[in-house]
Amino acid sequence: MLKEKLIIGLGVTGLSCADFYHKKNIPFKIFDTRSKSFHTKKNNDTRLEGYSIVYEKYDSDYLDNVEQVIISPGLDRSNVIFREIKKRNISISTDIDIFKEYSNTPIISITGTNGKTTVVTMLEHVLKSMRLKSVACGNNGIPPLSIIDQKYDFIILELSSYQLEYMNNFTSYIGLITNIDYDHIERHKSMSDYFNIKLKIFGNVKHSLINNKLCSQLNLNDIRSFGLTEYSKIQINGAIKNDLSYSENKLSYKDQVLNFKGLHNLENILSVLSVTNILHLNFLEVFKYIKNFHYLPHRIELIKSYNNINWYNDSKSTNCASTLAALQYVDEKIILILGGSHKNMNYIALKDMLLRKVKLIIFIGENKNYIKEQLDIKIKTIEAQNMKDVVEIAKNNVIPYDNVLLSPASPSFDMFDNYVDRGNAFKKAVNDFVK
Repeated sequence: MLKEKLIIGLGVTGLSCADFYHKKNIPFKIFDTRSKSFHTKKNNDTRLEGYSIVYEKYDSDYLDNVEQVIISPGLDRSNVIFREIKKRNISISTDIDIFKEYSNTPIISITGTNGKTTVVTMLEHVLKSMRLKSVACGNNGIPPLSIIDQKYDFIILELSSYQLEYMNNFTSYIGLITNIDYDHIERHKSMSDYFNIKLKIFGNVKHSLINNKLCSQLNLNDIRSFGLTEYSKIQINGAIKNDLSYSENKLSYKDQVLNFKGLHNLENILSVLSVTNILHLNFLEVFKYIKNFHYLPHRIELIKSYNNINWYNDSKSTNCASTLAALQYVDEKIILILGGSHKNMNYIALKDMLLRKVKLIIFIGENKNYIKEQLDIKIKTIEAQNMKDVVEIAKNNVIPYDNVLLSPASPSFDMFDNYVDRGNAFKKAVNDFVK
């Protein structure tokens, strides 16, 4: 009997592995910890009918013929199936490892707590604009195995800490870390573990890039950095670029001026400029292409300006560092919508900025008491039950020249499918009720 691959996880990643093995005539089966009814409700994909799938529980001999396990990033190592895999000494791999085994295209790998999707999308935009065939894939929702049959000049691979945790093959032409902030402690147990997992991206790369804020903190003097120096100079690919300057929300190079949304987005731009510098692309051309890049939705997205009141959707902010960046960017007199599903987070990091810029906090979600206990500040707060309620409360408290900002510093899974679902619910409520 031929040995089988076992794919654990029936999400987008797991299905891309199944489709790949099916095309290659490699024997495989799929196990998912959730119920069949869960997937029936979420997914009517007809491909599932042709694959061997076990849901929730498996027989004692289920792993007998398995030679390799391919794990989706969402599965935590504390799951009971890991004990049996370890006991049987079965090798663990990921879709990224499989992709790298079959692809010879140069890979640009990018990770970070915040900004990585913006960076991979911006970089893809620049490379395509310069007629270099490229694709951003990975943690942004496009499985690498789904595009493996296509020819590219560069693959831009977005990697989360969950993916890096399980990967074995870290080969890349360029590896980049946008930033590292407090996050995912439930999964990685400590910031030290989280840092070390992120640093795996430099395991086997030709060129390494990191935000210069992290260099002294991590003692990484042998890695080239990008970012802003303490003397307001700009660093690109390890070198000061004196003909590049910034003020407020504008970046200037020669006769070109580029608008950016806050210093966190300036750092994203500098990371892209550093990558393209390594690729020896014309700096001025790259700069011009970044100028016409359209930022992704749900990231400090101005959705309505009415009666001199701005309404911002920053639903993508699922941690404090991201919300802090939004608060720094938006003008004062903020009505802040905060909260969501529970996550171990240091909300005290927001305290000073809240006191400086926020006039009202509207709490939504299951973690509101957890946040309140940490903050303990004298700012008016109101609790809301849903997004319609949020917008009604904001309308009743807003005056001209205020700013309403949804930046929850929390995941969305208590009430919504994901941050996109949450952001769209907010946008709909604003467009329906703010008139």
